[in-house]
Amino acid sequence: MLLTYNEHNRDLGYVQGMSDLLAPIYAVEQDDAVAFWGFVGFMERMERNFLRDQSGMRVQLLTLDQLCQLVDPTLYEHLRKVDSTNFFFFFRMLLVWFKREFDFADILRLWEGLWTDYLSSNFHLFIAMAILEKHRSVIMEHLKGFDEVLKYVNELSGTIDLLSTVVRAEALFRRFQRIVETIDKKSNFPAAPVVRQRLPLPSPADGRKPGSDGTLGRSSTAGAGASAIASGRERTRGEHQVTEENAPERVISNELRVLLSREVPRLEKKEVREHGGGVGS
Repeated sequence: MLLTYNEHNRDLGYVQGMSDLLAPIYAVEQDDAVAFWGFVGFMERMERNFLRDQSGMRVQLLTLDQLCQLVDPTLYEHLRKVDSTNFFFFFRMLLVWFKREFDFADILRLWEGLWTDYLSSNFHLFIAMAILEKHRSVIMEHLKGFDEVLKYVNELSGTIDLLSTVVRAEALFRRFQRIVETIDKKSNFPAAPVVRQRLPLPSPADGRKPGSDGTLGRSSTAGAGASAIASGRERTRGEHQVTEENAPERVISNELRVLLSREVPRLEKKEVREHGGGVGS
């Protein structure tokens, strides 16, 4: 069947890892023709994973990088310190949709859920993020380098509970959705004008000029004190504004906005030819 697919899609050809995607389909269907065309349909959304230049995988890893930075900046900062923000430790999981991480029965349930595109056509990235969040305490407290993170994540294969992972992934998606809505509202809301406080002018009750009875010193002192307080308020307000302006602004990139879409990403044949595949890649 894989040899036939190599002839069917010459632009992509056969690439290692495709057998992981075909095996569950064939095991369920037990019919060569039905399994083959089911695999062809599956590959229409998965062929971006098998491009020779790995452009499709790079986009997904970049999106996962931005997602982690947005929903869990503390964990992201630790991954940055241990040189792991390339998220290469998730390469195998994303490549074959966790085929080697879960039991066979769990893979069937997971794939059928992902195929519905219920919340997002890229919900598998939230599955990956859920696995990371599940083990964040171990990663942050004990793992001090990229090799350690890679080894730890690879050894999770066969130990991940599907149900709790899916529940956590949906919660992460809802959190991500709220963050995007909050940032969009903040961006569309007009900035409040800076209000300057006016100091009250002296108004003697008996009509005499200020200081005619020797109160000028007290009035001046009070005025000076009020001016100092007002000046301090203005200075504090100004410092606060500078801090807000200098604070890093959270931006929802195009890669992150795609996570809110249920439209299945597909490559045009021209793109497949340009980026290539190849037998035995």
